[in-house]
Amino acid sequence: MPNGYDRLFVRLCRAIDGFRVRYNRWPTRVRVLPPSLVYLRDMFTGDDFAQITAKVVLVPDESASMIAEDEAGNSYDFGRENFTNQLPSLCAAEWLGVTPKPHE
Repeated sequence: MPNGYDRLFVRLCRAIDGFRVRYNRWPTRVRVLPPSLVYLRDMFTGDDFAQITAKVVLVPDESASMIAEDEAGNSYDFGRENFTNQLPSLCAAEWLGVTPKPHE
């Protein structure tokens, strides 16, 4: 379980990866706890955060902990399922094309 500065980005990516492995497509949104969304936003430059949200909508949800989903009702709940043992050929971090700002 990641516990460093970038832990929420790692968890976001693994939720997206789990969805991709399970359904062989990218999710359209990820539900996250509101404080996590604020933390994620602060981890990136404005342009990088915009790049993330251009690919996947980040939805604040008090009851969710990184649930990747699509309009068809498919989902991957990182909070319940944790890390998948399998990764897609193109991982979420590469697909998103961003890295967190250096930690100060």
